[in-house]
Amino acid sequence: MDNQTLDACCMVGLNKHNGNGHRMLGRKLLQHRHPLHRLRKRATFHSHIGAHRREIALQKRMDSAGVAFDQRARDADREVVDIPALPDDLPVPPASPFVGVPVLTQRQHSLAEDLHDWILGGQDGVVNVLGSLLGVAIITTDKRIIIVAGLAALFAESISMAAVAYTSVKASRLFYESERDRMRKAIDENPVLQREILIDIYERKGLSRPDAHRVVVELTRNRTVWLETLMEEHLRIPVQEEEGPLRSAFIVGMSAILGSAVPLLPFIFLSGVSAIYASVAVSVIVLFIAGAASAKLTIGDWKARGIEMALIGGAAALVSFAIGYVFSRGIISVG
Repeated sequence: MDNQTLDACCMVGLNKHNGNGHRMLGRKLLQHRHPLHRLRKRATFHSHIGAHRREIALQKRMDSAGVAFDQRARDADREVVDIPALPDDLPVPPASPFVGVPVLTQRQHSLAEDLHDWILGGQDGVVNVLGSLLGVAIITTDKRIIIVAGLAALFAESISMAAVAYTSVKASRLFYESERDRMRKAIDENPVLQREILIDIYERKGLSRPDAHRVVVELTRNRTVWLETLMEEHLRIPVQEEEGPLRSAFIVGMSAILGSAVPLLPFIFLSGVSAIYASVAVSVIVLFIAGAASAKLTIGDWKARGIEMALIGGAAALVSFAIGYVFSRGIISVG
């Protein structure tokens, strides 16, 4: 009996007979003789082998990708990046139309740093001493008492403002240094996590993950840039310049003295109501000039900034004048 006849008999036995013996006989004959069954077994075997090989290849690719990522991380940890030398025949680019702008910007930035201290001390000196003088002038018309009260307020104001500036700048600097040291240790202990934090930040800003990864790789090539970027983007702490507390205290103290002298000078040369009007007018003008100057050196409309500062200073002085008026008229008695 040839193979085809045997296969046909086996298939007929499987389809028409219900006996277990016939089923087993047909199954065994198919398993041993039928070529399609042998092909199926071979295909199943080779499919398992192929899946296993694909799994091994995928694991190898993942391992190689991990090694490449670790290598990029080690390269990004370096402080200095090797930059290839430029060719000798590189054409010279044309002169930039913005030559000189960085110098002006740096000068404006330096002035803006000191401007905050000058405005802080000067405005506080003008407002406080003007309010004190108006409060005393409404109670007494004695010129000597008014001047002595103004001088006492001048020195007390300048000393207190200088002390506040010293302690605030020193405390701010200490806080910045402590956070900087903490972030530096975090980079040393887990640089991969700190890079992932930056990648997540830039993804939230709208960059795709590949673009964010490229940006972070470039930023983290220099450890100083990496540290400052984490301070600004992650901790929301801007980079602070090396500003000494003594310098800030000196500027604030001197500006407080100059500002306090502005409302006091009219009482030295004038008396009575004329001195009060002159003191208020000069103080408002100085406050307007200070606000306009701050807008010129930074940003904003100089007119609006000047009017704003003049109104704030005038309102504060008016409150002090109202308090002195209340006590002078006996509306509120003391003792």
